[in-house]
This record gives sequence, C-alpha cells and structure tokens, in this order.
Amino acid sequence: MCRYFSLICVSAFLASAAFAGDIRYGYNNQGEYVPIEIDGQRVEYGYNNQGEYVPIAIGNKRVEYGYNNQGKYVPTSIGDEKIGYGYNNQGEYVATSIGDEKIGYGYNNQGHYVPTSVGDEKIGYGYNNQGVYAPVAIGQPF
Repeated sequence: MCRYFSLICVSAFLASAAFAGDIRYGYNNQGEYVPIEIDGQRVEYGYNNQGEYVPIAIGNKRVEYGYNNQGKYVPTSIGDEKIGYGYNNQGEYVATSIGDEKIGYGYNNQGHYVPTSVGDEKIGYGYNNQGVYAPVAIGQPF
C-alpha cells in the first residue's frame, strides 16, 4: 500500500463527486509512487505544518490539516468540504465522510478492508504500474 495508504491513496479518502474519474499514479518530488492526478486534476504535494510531505492540493482545492478527536494530525478539509472521522465496522478510527458524502468501507478483491465508496460512487481497485493493488477509479455508480 502507499504511504499512509497515501492518505488512503488520496483519491479514495479525499474523493467526492467532484473527483469522480480515473486516478493516475506517478512519482512525487520525494521519489514516492503516489496518485498524481484524479480525473485530470493534478495532486500537488508539499509539507504540512508537522513537516510531513503530503498532498496539499487537488486541482484548485487546498488540503487542510489539523487534529482529529484522537489527537492525530490528519487532513481536515479539501477546499470547502470538511472531512469527518469516526469508527468503521472494524473498530478503526478513520475518515467517514467528506462534506455530505459518507465514505463506505468493505473488502476489495484482495481481501483488504478499505474504503469502497464515497457517497453513491464506487471506488474501483486494480493494479497500478508498480504492481500495487490500489484505488484506480472513482465514480462507478452502484
């Protein structure tokens, strides 16, 4: 998986209907193989206030960071969309919504418990060019 599942591979975690589409992977300035484009919108990487090299923008939407209720420094909003946190069915404290869209969790074809939907949009998994089984598309309706 990607670093922090690259914030749930950026796409799955940060996606909403505004980011429905294909996910393109490539290398960031740190040499990490990460999502670099979501539906034609470039993912920009940089440093957060904790000095971590993370996604800081998707297209023209800034990724803001702060502390969740568990005291972890995490993304708290994308543009005007707030990211909500709570527990999934496995008891893990994770992102559970972005704006009004609920993030659903379930099992992918590899048996990993991962985000599987954002609102009514399905997250598609497959192999990226590095052979990693990761999110590759968002926006396939149920």
